Amino acid sequence: MTKTGTQPMPEAWGLIKNWTADTGGFPGSVVVNDGLRAVGNKNAAAVTASIPFTGATTGFGGPTQLQARLRVNSTIVATIDPPVEGPSGTLTVNATVDIVAGDLVTVEALAVPASGGAAGTVSAGGYVRIL
Repeated sequence: MTKTGTQPMPEAWGLIKNWTADTGGFPGSVVVNDGLRAVGNKNAAAVTASIPFTGATTGFGGPTQLQARLRVNSTIVATIDPPVEGPSGTLTVNATVDIVAGDLVTVEALAVPASGGAAGTVSAGGYVRIL
């Protein structure tokens, strides 16, 4: 699925929203509740998310620290660690997990700006994929 539009980068773990199915690149893609619904079973599936961001400015205590994490259903399967520093870039998070038809893959993000800094904005064009 592909990210459309922008949204403020969450300053507490928050769901990245506004996705469309990438049926051209991945026929059968289905988006449900801002998540990618698995259409089949796959052992050791490569699940990946790429979240571009901008505007995460440096504050008095240093640069904004950003992270992303993947969930399969309600289980966190991967988290970026250590955090990525702003002001712009891409949060990329990957996991290898067993997927069952009907599983829902979502991505969440977190920005921790230093005093006087800004959390930034999630840009359009990111993706979540099950390979």
